[in-house]
Amino acid sequence: SAQSRPHQIHGAWPPHRAMAEDKAKGRVLLPDLVLPLRYDLKLTPDLEKFVFDGKADIEVEVHEATIEVTLHAKELQFMTASFVSGEDGAKTMEVAAINMNFKEKTVTFVFEEMLPVGKGTLSIEYAGILNNQMAGFYRSNYKDIHGNTKVMASTQFESIDARRCFPCWDEPGRKAVFAVTLVVDPTLTAFSNMPERISKMVKVGSKYLREIAFMDSPKMSTYLLAMVIGEFDFVQAKTEHGVLVRVYTPPGRSEAGAFALDVGTKCLDLYDDFFGLPYPLPKLDMVAIPEFAMGAMENWGLVTYREVDLLIDAKTASSQQKQRVCIVVTHELAHQWFGNLVTMAWWDDLWLNEGFASWCENYAADKIFPAYKMWDQFQSDTLAPALRLDSLETSHPIQVPISRAEDVEEVFDAISYCKGASVIRMAHAVIGHDAFQKGLVAYMKKHQYGNTETFHLWDAWSVSSGRPVKDIMSSWTEQMGFPLIEVKSFKVEGSVVKLSLEQSWFLSSGKAPPDERTWSVPLFIRTTTRTGQTPIMMTAKTMDLEVPLGSGDNDADVFVMINEGVVTPMRVLYTPEMRTRLSAAVKAGKLASADKSSLVVDIYNLAKAGKVGLDEVLRFLTGYAGETDYVVWDALSTVILGLNKLLMGGAPADMFSRFAAFAESFVSMGWKAVDPGWTSKPAEGHTDGLLRGLLMALVSRFAASGAWLEEARLRFGKYVEDPEANAMELPDEYRSSVLQAVLARGGAVEHRQLMDAYKKLEKSIDQKQVQQSVGWTPALATKSEMLRWAISGEVKIQDFFYLMMSVSNSSREGLDMMWKFFTSEFDAIYGMVKSASPSIMDAVIGASTAGFCSEEKATEIEAFFEKHPLPSNKRTISQKLEEIRTNAQFLTRALQTNLAQEQFWKDLHSIA
Repeated sequence: SAQSRPHQIHGAWPPHRAMAEDKAKGRVLLPDLVLPLRYDLKLTPDLEKFVFDGKADIEVEVHEATIEVTLHAKELQFMTASFVSGEDGAKTMEVAAINMNFKEKTVTFVFEEMLPVGKGTLSIEYAGILNNQMAGFYRSNYKDIHGNTKVMASTQFESIDARRCFPCWDEPGRKAVFAVTLVVDPTLTAFSNMPERISKMVKVGSKYLREIAFMDSPKMSTYLLAMVIGEFDFVQAKTEHGVLVRVYTPPGRSEAGAFALDVGTKCLDLYDDFFGLPYPLPKLDMVAIPEFAMGAMENWGLVTYREVDLLIDAKTASSQQKQRVCIVVTHELAHQWFGNLVTMAWWDDLWLNEGFASWCENYAADKIFPAYKMWDQFQSDTLAPALRLDSLETSHPIQVPISRAEDVEEVFDAISYCKGASVIRMAHAVIGHDAFQKGLVAYMKKHQYGNTETFHLWDAWSVSSGRPVKDIMSSWTEQMGFPLIEVKSFKVEGSVVKLSLEQSWFLSSGKAPPDERTWSVPLFIRTTTRTGQTPIMMTAKTMDLEVPLGSGDNDADVFVMINEGVVTPMRVLYTPEMRTRLSAAVKAGKLASADKSSLVVDIYNLAKAGKVGLDEVLRFLTGYAGETDYVVWDALSTVILGLNKLLMGGAPADMFSRFAAFAESFVSMGWKAVDPGWTSKPAEGHTDGLLRGLLMALVSRFAASGAWLEEARLRFGKYVEDPEANAMELPDEYRSSVLQAVLARGGAVEHRQLMDAYKKLEKSIDQKQVQQSVGWTPALATKSEMLRWAISGEVKIQDFFYLMMSVSNSSREGLDMMWKFFTSEFDAIYGMVKSASPSIMDAVIGASTAGFCSEEKATEIEAFFEKHPLPSNKRTISQKLEEIRTNAQFLTRALQTNLAQEQFWKDLHSIA
């Protein structure tokens, strides 16, 4: 059949062939009668008219004689096409018809004679647009060294936008060699995946241009091809293994690339050893692009980044910024092997790319900077977003069926990235590091330059570990959701603890799951003195077990923790007695920070699902009064901010003000206990800076008064006077928190001062911090002005939703205003982003809806999107609606607890 050949996966192991073909049913793929071997591309961009001319000579293999060849193409205009067979003396066959299918984004070249079986060359001349949608071959604005606005060009092809630049088989399984030639203004720098092979001046019309031909790429997928043309400075260094690494920056900012360069060179050497194969290209370029939809893109040998995710000022950068740049670099460089060298066969295994790179970003960052404590932070930064999304009925499995490639845009989400990373971390813990690495090395060697499916990785780890990895892992990747492990009974009997456990599908709504499902659950159980035990596998719905106690465990204070190290993606519902014992262990400092934080996050989410009362959550929180650990505060802040949004959105005013008083007291105790001050101290570590930034954000929201507010206003005044010279008055780690606090308690004067300061800012990160703050002004007319500014065309598409978030996050009135603005200006907003990455509209939808908590609002929002459908954002919309309805139920339950009674809050203050 026309669809059989694509699915004989390179290096597939025989038992799984039927499985691979079964999975492939229903995929919309190009016919496989003619397939590419090599693309010779010549592109001549015009940065004044925003167009480009293209010539593609594609060496193909004709597998079956045919009269027509179909390729992907979008927004391209075709002039001519011809075909020459590879046989000696073959004549050129001119195209008889060129048929565009705009719905399918394809072009079909029809010839008068049959194309003979064997090799041949398809030559195509065409033209395209340098769009401003941050997809395909597109343009960005940048400032040159003199402050003049200029235009540059770059590419973003993943998932399916290579077809906007050249006609191609735009599917990950259709790997080929690419030879790129760029014809550009000689004053500009141009680069691609590979180093230059030849550079010469040529006359084009009346102009002299530079023609740069690049070396042949390795065999790779279309989505990894990249080109960049513009003015750049750079810093460079060689890895210990001899690869030249460059970081390209805007003119005049080369020193801002030094940190990423250091991370990149160390990281490449680390991955060489980890994957057992040297980085296969002669160079690695990392480039900051002024307008960029995602965080970064792993194009092989030419990684492109949003400016804020690559460039930092080493003198003023916060711990948070350094960590962000570090993990984005380590993530993208992991892809150079996992994704680029070995690529998923089709988009339904996107998680193989993104989940693995998201695990690797932590592994490499931890090796390069152990002080970052990345694995302690994993619970809040990676596992929490995964479980938040995966507790919805509108979630999806890690391995999600995808028939049309367009649908993949909807799964670049916390499931593919964060849940993917979480189950890989679990596999690592279950089979051990040595077997994990040995299996990876075998997988890379076997499948290099090819395509794989998930089972290939399970097979490699099964061989290296001698364990049935597929049986353990398939319940986590093939079905959506995750388990709630409920402790049905707990008894201490002599030297053992007897536990009776039951697993069920956890839904944040608290609804009974639509079906019964089980997981293969590794239980990492610790007692007071026995830690780091081998996991016990729970595969059935229920399980009774005896846990031996250590010799130092005494009955009175013994505790049992079911998921030590938060390794398994699950929630645990303890008995009230177990929770009391764990709370005592928290107060006595007997738990590691990740375990302490997981208890907070679990009890909050269990309350959301109606498994425990919200009053119990708040009493449990009091055990953390005076906490000083960043990782734990990260979890505490999630709960406090979550409750603030919920109660602000729908609780009676007196209940909300009592909660606000509790939050003020709780946050103030943390501030006093940590005593971070306004400036860093010489002996501070990385997480100390993170903690100052986090506590500043909480104080600015809940406890901004007295001496703190006075200091904030003083620093605000100096900053707005000269934001460049006085940047250190408001360091990056807490600048937006202070700006928000001062604006929220200020008026028109402060807002005007900040807007005047904004005009002096050059760097993306500085502009972003102001954009995230200006909507916090209390004046509704000024908030409205900020929303109009967002869609005026003066703010980059990559950033305009920050202004919307600043309005909607500021207050209940701000959220209502943002939703009204979204509905009234829907056509304008949609017009701005309709052909950009769907992630941009996802962010706008989030800003417009996150925080509502009533069934009425959910119905209104649902009705709006039924009238104004957004097919590419369908999954996001359904998830937002489910979150609103879940929060509405949570609020109803909260109002029925004794939170409504003043005495409860008095008692709470006395415990804390």
